[in-house]
Amino acid sequence: MSTEKLQDLEVEEIEEVNQKQKKKGFKLLPYLRTFRRKAILIAVMTGLTTSVAFLFSLRDTNTYYGNFQILIEPITSEGKLTETSTIIRTSGVPNDELFTQDYPTLIKILKSPSMMNKIAKDIQDKFPSVNVAVIKKNLLNALKVQRIGQTRNDQTKIIDVSYNGTEPEVVQLVLEVVAENYLKYSNNERQRKIQAGVQFIDEQIPGLQERVNELRSQQQKIQQEYDLINPNIKGQELFTLLDQLTFQKIETERQLKQQKTLKSNIEKQLNLTPEESLAASDISQNPDRQALLTQLQEIESQIALESARFTSNTPNLKVLEEKRNNLIALLNEETQKILKEYSNSLSNNSSIRKFQNPIRMNLIQKLIETETQIQMLEVGYRSLMESITALEKQARQFPEIIQQYNELERDLSVTSKILDQLLTQRETLKVESAQNQIPWELIAPPEIPLNALGKPMAIPPDPKKKLIAGFATGMLLGMGIAIVLEKRQDIFFEPEDIQDFLSMPLLGKIPLNDSNIQQADSQSEGEEENFAEDQGDIQEKNNDFVFTKAFDSLYAKLFFMYPDPPIRSILVSSVEPEDGQSTIALNLAKRAAEEGKRVLLVDANLKKPQIHTWLDLDNYKGLINLLAHQSNPEEIIQKAKLNDHLFVLTTGMYLPENSQRVWSMKMQELMKEFEAKYDLVIYDPPHFLDSTDISFLAAHTDGILMVVGVAKTAQSKLKIALEQINTFSLPTLGVVANYVS
Repeated sequence: MSTEKLQDLEVEEIEEVNQKQKKKGFKLLPYLRTFRRKAILIAVMTGLTTSVAFLFSLRDTNTYYGNFQILIEPITSEGKLTETSTIIRTSGVPNDELFTQDYPTLIKILKSPSMMNKIAKDIQDKFPSVNVAVIKKNLLNALKVQRIGQTRNDQTKIIDVSYNGTEPEVVQLVLEVVAENYLKYSNNERQRKIQAGVQFIDEQIPGLQERVNELRSQQQKIQQEYDLINPNIKGQELFTLLDQLTFQKIETERQLKQQKTLKSNIEKQLNLTPEESLAASDISQNPDRQALLTQLQEIESQIALESARFTSNTPNLKVLEEKRNNLIALLNEETQKILKEYSNSLSNNSSIRKFQNPIRMNLIQKLIETETQIQMLEVGYRSLMESITALEKQARQFPEIIQQYNELERDLSVTSKILDQLLTQRETLKVESAQNQIPWELIAPPEIPLNALGKPMAIPPDPKKKLIAGFATGMLLGMGIAIVLEKRQDIFFEPEDIQDFLSMPLLGKIPLNDSNIQQADSQSEGEEENFAEDQGDIQEKNNDFVFTKAFDSLYAKLFFMYPDPPIRSILVSSVEPEDGQSTIALNLAKRAAEEGKRVLLVDANLKKPQIHTWLDLDNYKGLINLLAHQSNPEEIIQKAKLNDHLFVLTTGMYLPENSQRVWSMKMQELMKEFEAKYDLVIYDPPHFLDSTDISFLAAHTDGILMVVGVAKTAQSKLKIALEQINTFSLPTLGVVANYVS
């Protein structure tokens, strides 16, 4: 086949191989192929078990069916209004939540083992010879409890209970006992819930009462500490008073500013401070000082008169001047005596000693009054600020106090409400407990349908279930046996089984050919003069269309799946003799040579070489000699007669001492040299499990091409080989299925 034809292979087939390689986990297809191969066995087992089931179904007897129906909840408003729980709990107004029933849970309880055990014991009283366990088992199997109505829209409040058996009397008895127990359960369950509710309430009431008392005590403590009767009114009064004091503070600040301005103006006019003004006023108003001033004025007048008449040296003038000086000294002494009553900080302001006329005296009086007013205002201002500070502190704390008080009030209200409800509910439950009415209503009594003659209607046996069970059992049993049988055979039945087992691409399916090249091995034992004729027959049979097409497909898939970098060396291997390893290696080499590639086929099976026999080549020298450094590769490599592009390196004469030389560095150098000189090198080593040479060879090639014989190669041995490949991380290319039917 030409390169152009190889490129026409369907890309989908190659992609399918890659996808199968990536799949992991449970694989169903191998089992389906097993079932297909063992279809007759499965069919026989299925037919056998189905027949047995049919024979058993012939022994079935007639069954009798009976039922009864129970109304679980009231269905009308009038019914709900007349319920004791409605009258007591809701003041006559029905609450749908009081009647909501969990039907799935209820049905499970009615069919629970404990309920079945009670019913079984009551039935045993009627049939002492029957074991309770047997009765209980029959009830679990034959008793059905279901709600009437399939969908939400048509679901009713009715429970239908049915039972079937072979004896109508027993069926009727069982239904009556079940109905009695169910009605008893409804009443007991109601009483149990009521008692449990009363007990729960009794456990809660002491704690709630203690909590109410504690909350009230905390409220009283806050009221006494902060003088609170009504926190809201108290808070309003507090903030109103704070506003009033704030206004008074502002007004006081205004008056202070006004008085200080007036004081400053008067001080400027008098050139006196308030203290100096008092001193000036005392000096001016002092009687002794006024008398001295009067005398001084008289003396001054006399001196003035005498000065006009006499000279300054006149004795009279001197006497008058002496008197004047004495009066001035006395006046100063009196002034100092007055000033001593005031602070030493008084300045030497001359205005203090001046005569204060009535106008200045009025200003002095006004200044003193202003100073007094300022002092009073400042005292009032400080008092206001202290009050405001205290109120503001109280105002900042008051919201927290109010919040704490309100939280206590809220908790007290909730706790008191819960306590009142529980006390009311306890009395309610006690009233309900005194009621003897059964909650559920039996609307259809236990009965078995009767025919026209008034006798119980029998239901004929239905063999379908047993036949279906027999059919399913036979099929499963047959499939199980099929799987076990194929596992025990330890072989591959189809190429797909090989691919699933190895999780490698299935590169080729080589058909079974009775006259393929492998069988030439037996013909080589004949006379040498007949070898050429036999070889011609082999070549002719290899040209068979199907056989040739299989290697065309193998070659195409191998080189199209690994295009970059292209494959330069391949190791063809198998796990057992006669798997066709050498046949695949030779025909693949031949196919590559037909494409014009220089192909070297290396027979690396030093102990059991075959290639030279099939191709009628000399085996005097070969790979063994190259490993021993005895020859040049060009002198030993031979050209095959099949194709000018096919070259063969035989093994050479085997010597025991050369058995381990495949591991040598020389072999590694040779493999590199072969890849450099040839387009493709194919190695035919010993079988995978027969020698460790294969691991060394595979590690220095592009990958292993594993050959597996259909219905020939053992799965267990192939598994060992696969584990070795994974252990040494050897490269793999794919698998070839040989001997395909």
